[in-house]
Amino acid sequence: MPNTELLTCHEVMRLTGIRSRTTIWRRIRRGAFPHPIDIGGGRIRWRSTDIEEWIEALPLRSY
Repeated sequence: MPNTELLTCHEVMRLTGIRSRTTIWRRIRRGAFPHPIDIGGGRIRWRSTDIEEWIEALPLRSY
């Protein structure tokens, strides 16, 4: 298994450039963003591999 970090919402926002938690949750509901995992105690995290795959799958912008 690759070395997978668990990322907080703030770390996900920093890595993706998404500026609000609300935007992340809207995209999750639409199926356009990876779902987090529940690590207990009311805390959630995202697998770094899921976020990296999402970033890699974004379309390139051509001019």
